Amino acid sequence: MVSVTADQIRKRLGLTVADISDTDVLAFRDEATAFLSEEIGKTLNADDCAESEANAIRNLGVIYCYCKVTGGSAVGLDFSIGDLRVSPNAGKQLEFLLEQVERFIARQKRFGLSLQEGP
Repeated sequence: MVSVTADQIRKRLGLTVADISDTDVLAFRDEATAFLSEEIGKTLNADDCAESEANAIRNLGVIYCYCKVTGGSAVGLDFSIGDLRVSPNAGKQLEFLLEQVERFIARQKRFGLSLQEGP
């Protein structure tokens, strides 16, 4: 089992403590954890989770952090950067991270449903 740290989240986009504080990053981590828990119908714990769960939490946390440092906003899987110009690489990286989160949710929902089905 692994733990999702503030440094792991910041590292995904090359952010530093000067860009966004541990307090903010950990708040976004917890928000991402709560959202993903609700989406998959399973309580996740960012301090003690499987690597696939940690990866999804990190990815969604990165999106939230990126929105914060660029003046955008994020709720669930919806985020906006406003009128700011986002470089194509950053935009593609955020899109990739969001796709990873969506695939995690889909896999978990499918896996959860198969456990509930049966004779």
